[in-house]
Amino acid sequence: MDRILIVDDEFLIRYTLEEGLKDRGYDAYSAATVEEGLEFVRKYHPGVLLLDNLLENSVGMDEIVNFKNADEELQVIMMTAYGSVSQAVEATKRGAYDYILKPFDVDEIDMLIKRCLEQKRNRDSLVFLKGDVPQFLGVSEAAARIRHLIQVLGENLSVNVLLRGETGTGKEVVARQIHANSARKDNLMVRINCGAIPENLMESELFGYERGAFAGALKTKKGLIELADGGTVFLDEIGELPMAMQTKLLTFLDDRKFKRIGALEDTAVDVRIIAATNRNLEEAIKAGQFREDLFYRLNVMQIEIPPLRDRREDIPVLCDYYLDYYNKAFARNIEKVDPDFMRELLLYDWKGNVRELKNIFERCFLFSQGNILEKHVELAPVEREARPESGDCIYLKDLKKGPIDLEQEVAALEKRYMSEALKLSGNNLTRAAALLGVTRFSMKRKMEREDGEK
Repeated sequence: MDRILIVDDEFLIRYTLEEGLKDRGYDAYSAATVEEGLEFVRKYHPGVLLLDNLLENSVGMDEIVNFKNADEELQVIMMTAYGSVSQAVEATKRGAYDYILKPFDVDEIDMLIKRCLEQKRNRDSLVFLKGDVPQFLGVSEAAARIRHLIQVLGENLSVNVLLRGETGTGKEVVARQIHANSARKDNLMVRINCGAIPENLMESELFGYERGAFAGALKTKKGLIELADGGTVFLDEIGELPMAMQTKLLTFLDDRKFKRIGALEDTAVDVRIIAATNRNLEEAIKAGQFREDLFYRLNVMQIEIPPLRDRREDIPVLCDYYLDYYNKAFARNIEKVDPDFMRELLLYDWKGNVRELKNIFERCFLFSQGNILEKHVELAPVEREARPESGDCIYLKDLKKGPIDLEQEVAALEKRYMSEALKLSGNNLTRAAALLGVTRFSMKRKMEREDGEK
């Protein structure tokens, strides 16, 4: 649980924020004075400090450096009723993460805290990618093509890559596999969420700063790109990168050199850049929101990751993977998915893609009993075109043109349905039979009969 500290001399604000943040799942505490707040920070090291600017005996902005001295990793959010752009800039120069104006509601603070903590976790979670790396699973042609490209890119260490696809399709999985299959695998892969870092902190986060570069710079700090030297930089949500930083990133891509804020000399690094987006960058270029020259520099090699609804034959493979994954995570022994539930999973529209499938499995594992994964979620029905009335059915031949062989026509229709079910189930006979509402034995007999008549 994330620990949050509120420092404000007004009791009502302290109480409202503390209770509101607790209701939203935070471990929230409050202090009426800077002295109480500093003591708490030294002892309990909260992740985020909500600091009022105008306190009874001090100015919050002047205290940022003291809180940073108590815990350098503390993220500070300034609160004030008398804000201005110049104050916001000054607060961030002194080391604050961001600045919020009163009056505000708890939901607004909650969103700001979430962004703040995500940035902190991005930096805290830098680890060597050793051991198991998630695989891009599937039996579809698209999945096979993506795995082939991952292998090719693993052998070409410096090619920039642009990953495109809807949210939840597996862009980070592909990025991690490219890194893990390359000679860079023993160095860091650093993920930078371009939409989670405030614009006024973006340059210092990416490129770092020298000691004394600004009031809150207590010591030299390496940026995320420098920490990835020898490895890979994964720029997630690249379409959210502010225009000013797009220019700086383009300059960096020219020669892999940059200056930390306050530095006089360049720093050179050896990194591969992998960018990812769910935005239409061509449209963003036309709207003046994304630099065309940066797009071409990033788009040396492009991998388009299709949505799950366009590769439904991969759903059974992913289901098997998440069965194994959550059996280990929850110490369970669930053997299979309920056939009726599997039928719904195969026909669902999957707007959240693989991430949505994973979340559904987790929820169903929590409530399923026995050794079968049961449906414990509501899956909205997919909107499909209405079938034609039987008199206009496309499968029916015009009897006015002459007699037909009814058994032959029924057999042909049955064959079409079985072929489609096998495709959707990844050629898994049991799951295909479940889709058609027949037993595995019955479907096997039908297929054997078809083979015998050829």
